[in-house]
Amino acid sequence: MESAPEGIVDLPPIGPEPILRLATLVCQTEVMHAALELGVFGSLAEGSLTEPELRERLGLHERFSKDFLDALAGLGLLIRVGDRYRNAPVAGHYLVPGQGVYLGDYPRMVTASFQQAWGQLSRGLRTGKVETQPRGGFVAKSHEDQARFKVYAEVMDHLSTRVARDFAERFDWSGYKDVGDLGGARGHLAAALLEAHPHLSGYCFEPPSAERYLKGHMAELGMAGRVGFVGGDLFTDPIPEADVLVYGQVLHGWEDEERRTLVRRAHEALRPGGMLLVYDRMIDEERRDQQRLLYSLYMRLVSPMGSEYRAVDCERWLREAGFPDVRSEPLLNTHTVVVGLKSREE
Repeated sequence: MESAPEGIVDLPPIGPEPILRLATLVCQTEVMHAALELGVFGSLAEGSLTEPELRERLGLHERFSKDFLDALAGLGLLIRVGDRYRNAPVAGHYLVPGQGVYLGDYPRMVTASFQQAWGQLSRGLRTGKVETQPRGGFVAKSHEDQARFKVYAEVMDHLSTRVARDFAERFDWSGYKDVGDLGGARGHLAAALLEAHPHLSGYCFEPPSAERYLKGHMAELGMAGRVGFVGGDLFTDPIPEADVLVYGQVLHGWEDEERRTLVRRAHEALRPGGMLLVYDRMIDEERRDQQRLLYSLYMRLVSPMGSEYRAVDCERWLREAGFPDVRSEPLLNTHTVVVGLKSREE
């Protein structure tokens, strides 16, 4: 039996394709960024176009255009039928300026944040430390920049709308009269809940710098005067009493002791029989959900003490704070909500 020629090694029984795919994920992001920058999705808002028509309209070079458009189709952002291209439904809903819910500015902002954050991962793994962020992390920094906060808030508004629709149907609101969204950006969740249940009133608790954003947004929604603003620090300033309080993507910015404090303060502010809702991308019990684990790492990189956490841990914090009735439920296939009911006898 002849031996293999010198210099040629036996191949492993599996190929390297998973590694190669991971190594080239950035290519997909850059293709999407280029499409947003060049206006591909807006150009297709009125209907399909051929490659030559798109090339002329967008000023593309023929050497790149065909591969570029077909790559967008491969990513699920365009649909190609014959020689014509049109927006895929997800692009039509979210990536066409001035139409539907436009999220096209968010990928650019989050990519810039990702590049800065993930570039520190090796350092963080070795030292436990990353570049110092302000108290409250990424969100606190966003409040300082009006354009940055607007992009951040628009994405949060979309999530808040979906969460509010779920909550509006999931829970019986007939016995509650008001709701407070603690750390609620510009008040969209409270506004959506009030729209679904007009008997409710509500407020949003945020740092004082967010007040202008909330008032402007409520005016745009026609909800001026219905959703109040409370400016302050969740750890030190009084939380107005309410029948329902919500922490949406707030606890993941802190460590366990701070989370216990926030839960305890919410319990104190709730009226007897009130309800606390806590939602985040909570880590599954087996710690196998890739997206939630990656998001937890990201929170560690962009905040001094943040991370995701398990639902069972959140349930324990609520029980320690005095909630006798606690449960967790899936939310939107991406998040988990922990529900705590305060005793009516307190």
